[in-house]
Amino acid sequence: MDETEFGYGEFRFSWGDHICAIFDSHAQQMEVMVPFIAAGLQAGQRCVWVAPEESGNALREALVGIRADPATLEASGQLLIISEVEFYLRGGVFEADRTMELLRRLLDDSRREGYSTMRVASDVSWLCHTDLDPELWERFEARLTREIAKLPVTMVCQYARRQISGPLLVTALRTHPTVIMGDRIHENPYYVPEPVGTSGPQEIM
Repeated sequence: MDETEFGYGEFRFSWGDHICAIFDSHAQQMEVMVPFIAAGLQAGQRCVWVAPEESGNALREALVGIRADPATLEASGQLLIISEVEFYLRGGVFEADRTMELLRRLLDDSRREGYSTMRVASDVSWLCHTDLDPELWERFEARLTREIAKLPVTMVCQYARRQISGPLLVTALRTHPTVIMGDRIHENPYYVPEPVGTSGPQEIM
């Protein structure tokens, strides 16, 4: 498969990559993620932004700022902005199997609609408002790394360092082979291929 067009310097992401991005500010997040989405749109790929409403609106505003038309892109189906509730927390319950099935359906739908590849950017700032078990989340993120590796998908999970708890940040580093820290990208020395803990649904209070 061809490399994506997004990277830093000579480093390029490939299909099947599952990347952790850790940001110190909203501005830093947009500086990295808007080019990631914009490059995918320009290349004719389906782009999916999973996030709380505020983050989805911020992406729309940023795209307008680079003279893209998010309304037209969303109407065409090339850009999908999906709430964290729909993707992760249907009925207030996080179930890894359900989220993985939704990801596969999105890819199948994309192929039927003429998009052979897909970029996914997930803003997980919603985690700071939940009591989700970090071990359950770790197993899910590790599973994403394994399963996305087989798919024509590149996924970036976005963590706000000043909002997310320490255990969840450790989980992020343990489960992604590549990490973006601010505006720098690294092979992640803290990546651990084998997950820990147990899996299963968890109701979010």
